[in-house]
Formats: sequence, structure tokens, C-alpha cells
Amino acid sequence: MSGSLNGSATATDAEIRAVIRQERNKGAGPIVIRETLRELNSSQWKIDDAELEQHVVEFLNETAAVAVVTEAVEAEEADAHWLDGAPMDPAAEVPEPLPSIPGFPYLHAGVGALLVGPTGTGRSSLMEAGAYDAAAAGLRVAYLGSEVTGAEFNARSADLASRRGDTIDDALRFTLSRVRYLDLASVVVRAFDYPDDWARDAVQYDVVIIDPLSAVASALDLDFDTSNAEFVRFYDTLVQPLVAAGVAVVMLENIGHALEARSRAKGASAKQDRADLTFSCKLTAQPVGLIIKAHKIRSVRAPFRRGDSWMFDRDTQHIAAHVAHEEGEQASTFRPTEIMERVSRAVQETPGLSRSALRKAVQGKTQYIGLAIDLLVAEGFIELRETGGERGHFTGRLFPPADEVAVPSCSPHSSAVPDSFPVPLDGPGSPVPPPFGGKGERASSDEDRIERLLADNSDLAGELA
Repeated sequence: MSGSLNGSATATDAEIRAVIRQERNKGAGPIVIRETLRELNSSQWKIDDAELEQHVVEFLNETAAVAVVTEAVEAEEADAHWLDGAPMDPAAEVPEPLPSIPGFPYLHAGVGALLVGPTGTGRSSLMEAGAYDAAAAGLRVAYLGSEVTGAEFNARSADLASRRGDTIDDALRFTLSRVRYLDLASVVVRAFDYPDDWARDAVQYDVVIIDPLSAVASALDLDFDTSNAEFVRFYDTLVQPLVAAGVAVVMLENIGHALEARSRAKGASAKQDRADLTFSCKLTAQPVGLIIKAHKIRSVRAPFRRGDSWMFDRDTQHIAAHVAHEEGEQASTFRPTEIMERVSRAVQETPGLSRSALRKAVQGKTQYIGLAIDLLVAEGFIELRETGGERGHFTGRLFPPADEVAVPSCSPHSSAVPDSFPVPLDGPGSPVPPPFGGKGERASSDEDRIERLLADNSDLAGELA
């Protein structure tokens, strides 16, 4: 047979089968299909009724055969043991690095990332700069903000455009409309109440930023400080569904106060455990900016490795790979020796002072005094003891040590120039006296802690100098 459904010529097999398939897709049964074909045959095709019926029977038989096969496959799958699982298959996935996300070179698609650092270091600015560049690359970004308001978010975008030399016109505004500011509190409450809606609608974004986690806990009335279970519940409800769909989710959080917690989020350990990527950030004075360092990398396909770092330049608001230069970085890392001496003297004069009382007794900025206290404790110059149920600070060794005390024995007319303040770590003599326990494992451990502490606070050098 030959012809067209649009004319009065005889229909082809393909045209008849197309009509049958169309009716089947509408849910029509054999009776309705036959009636439709007869109407078309009467008005257009003019073919023999027996031949028309043969087409219907053949198509329905084919459909029935497919249904039987499908039913058999489904039955076989249903009979499979629930613990059969899927076989290991090295040919299923190619272990090539996934591409990093434009604007976020420390992220890849389908990942939950945790970025921690001291408050006020510029993490939110880092996120907005990344979103700005991601939008230019055609990606969509959602910023769930709390501490940074919508008005501040827009003001920062204008500052970014100025720093980048971009003209604020309709074209730029259209590009940046791919970035959306969302009120964190209202969004997470609704998402937690309707997780299916969240999982369906939020996948329109390539990157979702949550800033900060503490605001999520407050909005949902959950305990992220001590309860791993409550944080895991949040993560599995709102984060994991997006990650599984290929979205990169970034969570921002403050660091803990203890020496050992300078690269970890405060509160529940599940924050580090559940995240696929974890990063810490710290300020640097030369150049002024923020260094982001990778600590945990879950996927073998990640385009970076543990220990890799990136530099966020405060002036240009650009982020790029950072290469650590040991000599240069050590030269720019300083010890607040003058404040340490004042703290040590205060403890000698009033033994047993608490940390807060010690901060009040010593003049200076709280952050600097805190660093000095931590260093003195780590190096054994001050000891923490519990008396009467309260922890206090007591003198362990005199600071500065006898071999570091400056001796101003030169004549007023001498051409000698005293060492500049503060003293760099690579200066003459040992900048970190051995702990009071002498050599051994404890000494090595304390020295490691001191080095980490100094590195985490290198940003203070410029203000202390």
C-alpha cells in the first residue's frame, strides 16, 4: 500500500501503524482503535476492511509480545535476592578526574563540601566571588544567606563588578541573574517540612551555598553543637538528595576554639564525617587574602588532592591555585612576643587567673591575647590547673627564657641596631623553646601544635608589626 493520511490515496503500512500507536498512547483499547481506523478508511484510505483488520491484529500481537517480555523481566527482577547487590565492574566508570566548577576550582559536581575558618575572614566574599564567576560561565547558583543580607549581597556584587572592571549594564545584570539570593531561615524551614519539593526544585541550581550552618541549626531548632544525629538528619534530608542529583552543596561554618580544632568546624564531628570535601581557610598578609586548603577528599575522581590550596586575593577578588613557598611563608609568620611577655607577667603576679580574667588583665585586642595565651600554654610557659573546681593559669616556666632576654648593654651612641619586632620564625636561635617535658614524643607533639597555631594566625603579623 502507498499514499498519505493527508490525502485520499491508499494508506501505507507505516501510516496505519502510526495511527494505532498514537491511539494506544492515549490509552485507547482495540475497540476504539478499530473505530478510529474505520473512520479514516471511510473518509480517506478506501482500503479493504479485512486488510485493515489484519493491521490491527498484527500490531496488537506485537504489543502483547512486548508486554509478555517486560512482565517476565520484571518478575525475574522481583525474584532476585535482596542482598544480591550490583557486581563490581571496573569498566562501568572511567576513573578520570571530574572537571572543577568554574568560579569554584575546589569543587566538582555532585559533592557536599564543608568550608571552615575564623569568623570575619572573608568566607562569604569568597562564595559570592565564586558565584559571580560561575554565572559568567553559564551556571546557576543559589546563595542561602543569613548573616549577609540581600541588600549587602547586592552591594558586594557591585563592588565585585568594580574590582573586575565590568560595566554594570543590562547584559551584566542578565548574566548575574543566574545567581539567586535566598533567605536561609525561611527556605530551610520549608525545605525541611517538604523535602520532596526541595529535592525536585533545588536541582535547577549547579551550586547551592549554605552560609552558615549555625543559622540552619537555629532555624530548624536542631543541635549541631553536640548532636551528630541531628546534623546527620539535616544532611540526609536536604544535602544528600542534591548531591545525588549532581549539585555541589557548600556549607560554611566557624572553627572550634581549641588549638587542635583550628582546621575543623565547631560542634558535632558529623560535619566533617558526612562531607565529601572539607577545607579550612586562613588569612594571609602578603598578599592580603584568604588561603583555602583541602583536608578531606572522598572521591578518587576529584580534580585535586589533600593538601592542595587556593588563594583568594582580596584586591582583585579572584581565586587561583596557591603554591606554598616554605621559606617565604615562614618568613612572614610571627610570634606576638611582647604580648606573650605581658600575659606571662600577669600570671606570675596573680596565679590561677581564668582565661577571661587573664584577657581583662592584659591590655590589647582579645584575639591577640588569646593567641599569646595559647602559645604560652603550648610551649609550657603557662600551665592549666584545676583548683576548687575551676581551671586557672599558673606559671610553668619564666618567659622570656634567660637565653632570649635582650641585653641593652650597648652605648647610647652605638651603631648597633636592635632586632625588629616581631621576630620571624627563621631568625637566629630557636624561636620556640623546647617544651618543659624535654625531648621525646610530647616535645614533638607540642612543637607540631605550635607550628600549626602560628600558621593559623599568620594574618596577625601585619597588625602586630
